[in-house]
Amino acid sequence: MTFIRNILMTVFICCISCKISSQSNQHKWVKTHSGSDSINVPVLLINKKKFTKVKNLHFYNSVGGKSIVEETKIQMKYDENYLEIKFECRNNPRMNQNYYTENNSPMFTQEVFEIFISNGVNSEENYIEIQLNPNNALYLAKIMNGYQSNKKFTNIPIDNKDAKIVHRVVKDEANATWSGYLQIPLWLIQYPEEISDTTFRMNMYRIISNEDHTLEKWKNNHENSTFACWSSTMSKRPQFHAPDYFGFLILD
Repeated sequence: MTFIRNILMTVFICCISCKISSQSNQHKWVKTHSGSDSINVPVLLINKKKFTKVKNLHFYNSVGGKSIVEETKIQMKYDENYLEIKFECRNNPRMNQNYYTENNSPMFTQEVFEIFISNGVNSEENYIEIQLNPNNALYLAKIMNGYQSNKKFTNIPIDNKDAKIVHRVVKDEANATWSGYLQIPLWLIQYPEEISDTTFRMNMYRIISNEDHTLEKWKNNHENSTFACWSSTMSKRPQFHAPDYFGFLILD
């Protein structure tokens, strides 16, 4: 009887674990701002106890939505004050061909890991953009993207002396991987206004160079780089600034 009871208990625990795991990485159908299309976007549920892993290691191409070959490992957790993100940009042999080292430089023209995020359940015209590159340079800005209204686009850089994001990068050249860590104050991402304590719209991105570069000021484009998304923006040309396609981040 003890043996059978132990087996049943093991099965029960496995079922509960699978249920919790499946709830952490879901998808949700949402309408575009025009109401004409329904989009299936990812949902990530995280907690305070431990880092939650994004199950799928493969981002999707911003053009067409096909899964990319390169792997990106992401883990998140939060506490009363911060959102913490750990990521690994794998299959990245050209990490040392990125030449921007200063914060808020045009590092987005080369290889970066990016997060766009806004507070609340709706896709907003205003959101926070956070980038980190293999040199541990940070780009931080408020984005005003009038995609629903006046079609104007502006960004206002934020000095990290004010935002106080903790960030670091480690390079593993032998395995063609660079890893990053971000500790983001929760007050910063309650933007454009504090609507919800638990729900955010978010997308994550990665730009990956596909060819060698000899010039320090080389620029990425659709021919020399892959523009990858956690939730594909399904654009005709590489495009990240598409809030309708933001997924959901939920603080459990």
